[in-house]
Amino acid sequence: MLTATPHPFSVFPMSFSVVEVPSKEHAHFESCKKIRLEVFVEEQGVDADSELDDIDDHAQHFLITWKADSGENEIPVATMRMFSYDVPEQSGNLVLKMGRIAVVKSFRKHGLGRKLLEVAEHYAVSRSAEQQKPGVFLYLHSQSDKHGFYTRFGYSVVRSAAQLDELRDGKLIKEPDELELKSLEFVEDGILHVRMAKYIPCPFDQRKC
Repeated sequence: MLTATPHPFSVFPMSFSVVEVPSKEHAHFESCKKIRLEVFVEEQGVDADSELDDIDDHAQHFLITWKADSGENEIPVATMRMFSYDVPEQSGNLVLKMGRIAVVKSFRKHGLGRKLLEVAEHYAVSRSAEQQKPGVFLYLHSQSDKHGFYTRFGYSVVRSAAQLDELRDGKLIKEPDELELKSLEFVEDGILHVRMAKYIPCPFDQRKC
C-alpha cells in the first residue's frame, strides 16, 4: 500500500496526492516504473530497455496517487522525473530536464498533466534558491503531438538547449508555424519530438536566492 508523504503542493481535489521519490532505490519507484511501462512501452511501443535507463539512478522522481473516498488503497496514476542537465553553452545557468511525464489512460481527464508541471516548477524554484541562481530553465523533449499542451503553460519550442539564453532574454517571442515546427522535429524512441523550454525567474530577492 502506498503512503503519500505530505508535500507543500500535494493536496489536489478528488483525493490526489504527490509522493516524492528521490531515487531509484525508493520503495515507490516501482510504481513510477509501472506507469511508464504501461504508457510508453505498452501503449506507445517504446522499447523497454530504452525507457528504463541510467538516468533513473540519480533523477528526482514524482508520483501522483489517487485514493477513493471509500478509503481504498492509493492508486498510482501519474509520474515524472527531473534531473540537472549539463549544457556547455549554459554552464552559468541552472537547467533542469523534465521527462518520463506519464498519466495512466483512465485518469487523463483530471488535469494531472498540469499538476505535474506545477510540481516541476515548484521543485525548480526550490533548486534555484538552493543554488543561489536568479532563475532556472526547465527543458524537455515533447512528443510533437503534445507540444500544444506545453505551449498553453508558457513553454516555447527551441532549436537546442544552447538557445535557452534567448528564451530568458525574451528573444523567442513567437511560436513556429507548421513548416518551421516540422523542421525542428527529431525522432526519439521511434516517436517525433520537439525541444521545448521555459524560464522561471527566482521569485525571491536575488541576494537571498
